Amino acid sequence: MCLDDQILNTYLDGELEEPFRSQVEEHMSYCSACRDRYKKLKNLKLMVEASVISDSEIETRKANVLRMIENTCFSKKKPSFFKRQLRINLPAFATVAAAFVFVFVGSIVYINRETNQFIPPNVENTIDENNVNLVNSKTVKTIDDYSLEEILDSLDKRGYTVDLKIKGVAPVTFE
Repeated sequence: MCLDDQILNTYLDGELEEPFRSQVEEHMSYCSACRDRYKKLKNLKLMVEASVISDSEIETRKANVLRMIENTCFSKKKPSFFKRQLRINLPAFATVAAAFVFVFVGSIVYINRETNQFIPPNVENTIDENNVNLVNSKTVKTIDDYSLEEILDSLDKRGYTVDLKIKGVAPVTFE
């Protein structure tokens, strides 16, 4: 079983204790894959150590960065309200212009129209048979108004097949 990068990094930093250190060295003596990974990690560590910047270089770069931030963000004075440029794209300008024309023409039409006032009809306060007009004078029939023969005929015309079962028959008495 090969070694993971954490064990190899610990071995590379010299922080691995002795019984484990000798086992890692023994494993790397016969495992070329772990040996190659160890060499890559060692080269990476050397490159990181070589890229360290000294304190003097940090101070000069720090001053340049702060000067650039100050020049770009803080030193620009905002122009006065009347000297600002108004930038608007063409579709937005066309939309605003069309809305202005629509409102302008609509207001002229509204002002110049004839003054026809709406007079509401005389509405009486009471509702009775004299002032109510029926819209539909047909009476609506319910299921109770139809006979059994009419219901079966209607269902037959619509294509339904009906099986009729009688639960009980009560004699009809005439008074």
